[in-house]
Amino acid sequence: MSGSKSSKNSDEQTTPQAPANGSRHAASHAVVAEALRQRIALGGFEPGDRLPTERELAATFGVGRNTVRQALRELAEEGLVTTTLGRSGGTRVTPARPGGRDGARAAISAGIRASLRDYMEYRQAIEPFAARLAAERGAGADRRKLVSLLDTKVADLGEYHRVDTAFHLGIAAAGGNEVLTEAVTRARTEMFVGGNALWLGSDWSRIYPADRDFGFAFREEHEAIALAVLSGDGDAAEARMREHLRDSHRQFLTLLEQFAAQD
Repeated sequence: MSGSKSSKNSDEQTTPQAPANGSRHAASHAVVAEALRQRIALGGFEPGDRLPTERELAATFGVGRNTVRQALRELAEEGLVTTTLGRSGGTRVTPARPGGRDGARAAISAGIRASLRDYMEYRQAIEPFAARLAAERGAGADRRKLVSLLDTKVADLGEYHRVDTAFHLGIAAAGGNEVLTEAVTRARTEMFVGGNALWLGSDWSRIYPADRDFGFAFREEHEAIALAVLSGDGDAAEARMREHLRDSHRQFLTLLEQFAAQD
């Protein structure tokens, strides 16, 4: 998988250091608002549901709490959420207008599917070659760091996402092509800002069983790439990365289908 909710070790173990959303580029409040707006329209947050806290949303999107606060204010002005104070307070989704959100669900789902296709096709165009470069000309220390990430303790999907980001950006950086590294960084940023809202608090049981060890999952899904890079096998590194991205695309489509199927 290449994405999840809210690691501690990953930023210390690879270069470059990466925020939670996978990039040096922070999302604007408008981008965060649109991601949450789509999640609400798709039924991922039902009327009356309390949204995650500002702190949790900030960690998810890799932005500051002020950015989240602006995004929530925008949604409140649109009547999508209301915020109350106190121990039982927080930001909750307001009741939907008759037919309002349901009518938009199919269009939003189709739009996200098309955007996901575009980003995954773009990643297929650049990340397999980045893996080849890492294998063929990456410094030994950088390649070993990728292998060391396989032993990272991953407690939940949030930590999975962070170590996954560290791995993919570490591969791009190891190849020594700054333009390609920037392209990989930008692709992950733009893709996961919206994507994070989809998997935020979602049911991943169709992909990972409830008792799944996420550290084992991360190793299983990335080990072949890391070992190919470590051994200097450019052909294998490129092929394994391509397979990994195909699997990731299928996982995101499975998650999206859950929303499309909701009543």
